[in-house]
Amino acid sequence: MKGDNVMKMSNVETFHRYKVEIETLAEVREFVNIATTCKGKLFLESGENFKINAKSLLGVIIAKKLNWSDITLVAEEECYAKFAHFIVE
Repeated sequence: MKGDNVMKMSNVETFHRYKVEIETLAEVREFVNIATTCKGKLFLESGENFKINAKSLLGVIIAKKLNWSDITLVAEEECYAKFAHFIVE
């Protein structure tokens, strides 16, 4: 998949990574609604120090309010199609 970086975290876990942009509160709600339909773990990361649960409305709102830059969605399951309009190349 274009934009899909697969990261092997251990011998068992493989995570897919996508750079995303979430601009408005409506997009935050839409993003979290999509995230809650996905199986497995989903996180949003900014750099190495910030990581939140992508299925948490409050967590994603906080990330937006803190003006995180370079937000990356990290997912256990491949989910490019579900988040395609949030993914930036």
